[in-house]
Amino acid sequence: MLTIAAVASPALAGEKSPIISPEMGTNSSPKEIEAAKVQGAATATKDIKAGELRILYFGKPWSNGKPLVDDATGYRVQIVAGCMVTSQFVAEVDAYNKTMRDWHTKTKKTETPKRQ
Repeated sequence: MLTIAAVASPALAGEKSPIISPEMGTNSSPKEIEAAKVQGAATATKDIKAGELRILYFGKPWSNGKPLVDDATGYRVQIVAGCMVTSQFVAEVDAYNKTMRDWHTKTKKTETPKRQ
């Protein structure tokens, strides 16, 4: 089990996490890890279709005063857990975020400079 130590609170975000993998107390077998990855990607795909674009965050506290916005995508950040999480939880969040970032890269409009 992977454990990350820090303090952050999902309550700060004020909304329910889309992640269903347990944060703590499971035996994360390779099969469970793979299932978590599939679940994370599926949840992100569903959220994208619903127009719910966000990046999920857990672990060390978010920087005080920094807006809850992902630097790479401009999507809002939702804090979904604190410090103690399972490998299964990490796999689901990582797959969710990867799906969101891949979609952003695939669909972002590229601006071509206007010729003078």
